[in-house]
Parts: sequence; structure tokens; C-alpha cells
Amino acid sequence: MTAALRAVIPASDPGVFASRPLAAGLSWLTDLQPTPDGLRIVAASSGGLISRASAVIGRSAVQWAVEVGHDVASRVATEIPGHVADDGFDVLRMGTESATLQLLLALSGVELDAAATSESLAGIPEFVRRRVGLDAMLRGIQLGHSVIAAAFLTECARVGDPTRRPEQMRILSERMFMFFDVFSTEMAAFYREEERRWAQSDAVERLTLVTEILRGIGPVAPSVERRLRYALGRSHVALVLWSSARTIDADPAALHEAASDLIRRVGCEQKLLLEAGPAICWAWVTPQQGSAWTERLSAVALPPAMHVAFSGEASGAAGFRSAHLDAVAAFGMLAREPSPAPVTAYRDVDLLSLLLADRPRALRFARNELGALTDPGAATADLRRTLAAYLDTGCSPQAVAERLGVSRNTVTYRVRRAEELLGRPVRSRHIHLRVALAVHEEAMRAER
Repeated sequence: MTAALRAVIPASDPGVFASRPLAAGLSWLTDLQPTPDGLRIVAASSGGLISRASAVIGRSAVQWAVEVGHDVASRVATEIPGHVADDGFDVLRMGTESATLQLLLALSGVELDAAATSESLAGIPEFVRRRVGLDAMLRGIQLGHSVIAAAFLTECARVGDPTRRPEQMRILSERMFMFFDVFSTEMAAFYREEERRWAQSDAVERLTLVTEILRGIGPVAPSVERRLRYALGRSHVALVLWSSARTIDADPAALHEAASDLIRRVGCEQKLLLEAGPAICWAWVTPQQGSAWTERLSAVALPPAMHVAFSGEASGAAGFRSAHLDAVAAFGMLAREPSPAPVTAYRDVDLLSLLLADRPRALRFARNELGALTDPGAATADLRRTLAAYLDTGCSPQAVAERLGVSRNTVTYRVRRAEELLGRPVRSRHIHLRVALAVHEEAMRAER
């Protein structure tokens, strides 16, 4: 146990973290259960932490903590938006989930080396890079702790021993307060250390320069281009490379190496490659004239769990910015999917990216437009797939039959059945209908 943890534990009570849950009146921790929706959430923490916690408290309680961590991240992302950037929700969730698991271990009597895990610390470099202040970070931590504490207290009231409830609530509150105090202290100390390290780093200077260019404030001085070793007056293709692991298990060095290798194989006249956050790289290249760079990039075989989204070609400082925005937009959509394609061009997802820029509104539109066609089940999925092909082929039953490998009569039946569920002919608002089908399909793919 660290000195920091010992400092908040009274000497007269050595069992605050060391005693087993039954002796401490917290045996109900083994009864924690996730909700049905919580069962479908994939853990973001490292495999080591998940395995350790599962061995101590059981897989069900661990999945409950995973769900709480997800809820905490959603709450923080909504109420303190500065905590999430560049589609970094999974990085935030990795921290809130691991903090919940670490607290669960502490309450279960496990001696901790530290309150803040590597997963919790992993997002701090991103805060420092984006100049999210220490006070803002601590506000997010405080909000997260309040949500976690409420979740534990609710479960104590629900599954704890009603005859010992006051004692259980007291023990639980005291231990959580001590844990949260140490956690905040460790996070703040790491933030200050990281801030000093980044202040002296060449990488942070280059990333800061790029960030200023992307903001589009004023002309770009020649000295900036020299410092970046990249000329902005030429043509650019922007890339975002990431690891779909999105956990502490992701290897930043391996991602950087894969990105460098990809750029080398595609061929370019100049390149700019930066680490933009945990398991994320930004890159810009000027393709060699006359090279089939799109085909080369699409044909590159990336290592497992690594992906790239790339823009079209654009020129000048304005093109440097617009290309990056396109690549980031593609990344933002693909990062939600459990198994995105290894290489994706923005032009292949541009329409969906625009449609899903306001995701909640897009999903409401799709549900309202499709009605009963959004019902789960293989039969309804067949109707949607057939209807999408029908609209794509100019409402040709024969073309749809050939595309899907079914009979023409089957196509006709499915279209009629879809019209019954819609309550109108498919030719009515057919553009709206096709868009709704695309949005719904993307939402379904992201949930798989």
C-alpha cells in the first residue's frame, strides 16, 4: 500500500483497506449485477485489471462496474464537454471504468499500490495537450466520483443487509471518501508532471503549431513551416490513424511505427506525423505527382486493430485544414463501430458523416420515417435490405432479385410488406426513406 493511501487511513483501524468484505459488512458487493443493457457493454480497461477484479469479486460485479464507468463517462462528457475531444469518449470511459473497478477492489479488501490506475492516468496527456486546466480536470473527477458514490450507495440500499444498513452505509461512505481523496491527489500530481514534460517536449510544440493552423487564425508564418518541416503551400492528404483497442493495452509506439510505414509505402514528397492522443495519430502528406496514392493507400495491409481514415487531396493552408476536418469526421464515425474497415476514404462515408453530424436527431428521423420497419428480427432486416436495394436500382424488382439472389416474387412480396408497415407507398418520400434506411443501418452496425 502506498504512503498516500496509508496517510488517509487511521492507524487505529488497519483493516480499512485490508479486511475482507464480509468482515467489513460489505459482503453484498458479490451480489452486484449489471442491467440487461449493461451486459452488452464491452470493457475498456486493460485485460489485466479486468482479470484481477473478476478473480476477486466475480465477473458479474465487474460487469456492473463496467456499466457504472460507462454511465459516469456519459455524464461527464455531457456536463463538462471539454473532457472529450476528437471522439475521445472511449479514453474517458477507460478512466472512469478503471476507477470504479479500483474502488471495487479497495472495498473488497485488496491492498492497492495506487488509487489511480494506468488507465485513469492515460487521458491526462490529452488534457495537457489541449490545455484543459487542472481545475477543470478535477471538476470532472469530482463529478465522476459523485456518480460512482451514488451508484454504490444505491446498491447498498438495494442488496445490503437491511438489519445492518446504517453500519454498511457508514463503512461504505468512509472508504469511498478516503479512496476518492487519494485518487484526486494522484491524478493532480501526474497532471503536473505531465505538464512539465510536455512543456519541454518538441512534440507538444509541433502539435501546438498545428492546432493554431487548424484554428485558421491569421496567416501562417514561414518560421512555422520550417519548424514543422512541412510546406503548407502544396497539396495535402490528411489521415487519422488509430488503434481500435482504445485501451491502455494499445501500443503508441507500434501505432506510430505502423503510420510511418504506411506513409512510406504510399509514397509522398513530404509528411507530417503527430501523436494526437492515446492510440491516435494525425498525419498529412503531399502525394508524389502522378502516383496512384488512393489505390496504394487502400491496398496497404495494416497490423491487427489498427485503422486509418483519409481525406481527398486539397491545396494550401485552407486545404490543410479542410482535409484534416474530413479525415477526423470519418474517424469520428468509424470509431463508434466495433470492427471498422482497416482503411477508409472520407468519400466513402461523407454522406453518412454529414447525416450523423447530429446523431440523436438523425436517429430520431430514421425511427420516425421507418416506423415498424425498425423492429428487430431477421424478417424485418430482410425487408430493410430489400427496400434499400429496390430504391437503389430505380425500383426494379428484377435488378433487386439479381443483386440479392432471391426470386422476383420474393422482392415484390417484401416491398408490399414494407409498404404495409410504413403505411404508404415506398415511392412516397423515397429520398427520405433511403436516407433513413442508411442511418438506421449505420446505427445497427455501431451497436453490433
